[in-house]
Amino acid sequence: MKATRIALALAALGMTAAHAASLPGLTAAGVPTSNQILVSGASALSASFAGVVTSMCDVAGGGVVTTNSCGSSGVAVRCTKGKTDSGFSGVAFAVSKRDTDGSFAGVGNVISGTPITGWCDAPAGGVGAGVTNTSGAGIAPDAGLTDVDTNVWVGMSNTGALSLPVPAASGVSLNGGFAGQGFGVMASEELYKAMQNVQKADGRLPSTCVTGDFVAGQCQPSISKEEYAAVAVDGNFSYVVPSTVPVVGYVSPLTGDTNPINLCRRVETSGTQATSNVYFLNNSCGNASPTLGAKPPKKVDFSSGTAVTFVNGVSGAVVTGNYDDFGGAFGLFEGSGTGDARNCVIRRNTSKNPNNVVDTLGTYAAGVISLENTPAAGWKLLKIDGVSPNAYQTVLGEPIMIGKATDTDVNGDGVADSVADGWIQDSTHRITTVRGQYDFAPEFEMLWPSASGFATSLNKMKNTFADPAAVSLNGIFQANGVFTHASNPTKVHKGTRSGNFCAPQILAE
Repeated sequence: MKATRIALALAALGMTAAHAASLPGLTAAGVPTSNQILVSGASALSASFAGVVTSMCDVAGGGVVTTNSCGSSGVAVRCTKGKTDSGFSGVAFAVSKRDTDGSFAGVGNVISGTPITGWCDAPAGGVGAGVTNTSGAGIAPDAGLTDVDTNVWVGMSNTGALSLPVPAASGVSLNGGFAGQGFGVMASEELYKAMQNVQKADGRLPSTCVTGDFVAGQCQPSISKEEYAAVAVDGNFSYVVPSTVPVVGYVSPLTGDTNPINLCRRVETSGTQATSNVYFLNNSCGNASPTLGAKPPKKVDFSSGTAVTFVNGVSGAVVTGNYDDFGGAFGLFEGSGTGDARNCVIRRNTSKNPNNVVDTLGTYAAGVISLENTPAAGWKLLKIDGVSPNAYQTVLGEPIMIGKATDTDVNGDGVADSVADGWIQDSTHRITTVRGQYDFAPEFEMLWPSASGFATSLNKMKNTFADPAAVSLNGIFQANGVFTHASNPTKVHKGTRSGNFCAPQILAE
């Protein structure tokens, strides 16, 4: 991106630039335009980001925090008195976090400075539920958050996994490797049970496991990276059938029958989808000549005439996105939000497509989801290569002691854990990640214009994300660096990727 003339002029004068427009609700609530920060990007981070902003408010000194939710569109947090190091010492400030379009909106729009609408605002009078700013010329974001680093987005554009161009990131501050989040493979309960039966039969799960036991750990089925890649890669319809037409009577070794595994994924601009592309398909990391090891992900085929855009489900939860059944062979859904992809998986249990209509594509579905989400009725998390994202092993009868509330409270939730089968449930969804056992865990990147007038506040937000004492949400971890795993064994990773998701995790302790 070329710096604007205004930004260059301000920089020459030793000044910095901030956006000129404001959100009317925040202004009415007493926050001046100069103190409103607009952040776009990763929807999976909105809850933790709201906590970060809240921690910058001087509540002890009389500051009051108000959080307005705009549902899947984002969240707005405002404070009447900022802390000394917040960049808003003693004065009111607010941050609007925009979730629409996912992580790529925290990269492309920030680098280009493109004005966008859909910002979460405070309602009239500054109280009650949030409203979404969807009209007018829009406002360019002051900063962005992305689940994966900018280079991944550039590479995805080069490989065709992302149809949008990525501007050159000149004049932009890129900050990665400070914290991250785990992701997992979600499965419909019917797929989960079919995999349990197959894995009990071949000895990978104990024969004593009851089909339909959804407790994470001993009886939780596992999918390998190769198996999920076969579901996600372009050109396959059912597990490992390498053709455009499914083989009649083909029995999948993953489920033991002939039914397809339908895919419920996010749109191409989602950081969740980007992590899936990198982790399972080496896209775009394997695109360097002469290796060319990247594989393309499946995409909805809009040219075939079978694609349908669903605005609402016929009944039940709302689903938005695009769906293609490839002529009745395989169901592929691209959901605009996490909840959309999750609902797609849930509906498949009763042989229904994302629009809640019964079809002939069976009851199996899988997809990728961030580990801030807790499994519920209709969907469960799978192990990947035998490692669970939400349970971990201990010596039978001798739980690992790390000084928690009780002798068996290994995960730190204040409740004694059951270790009868040698497995401990992990409500935080990060223990195997921070131990370096589960590696489906990219690190975030936060970016903003180098000339930003909000640089002090944005650096504070980034550093707060990196502080295990400040952030404690499911799936979120801090990268090894200022803080260590030894002193924070449930939150800080043993190593880091240094912000590069194409690089392996390198353990430091």
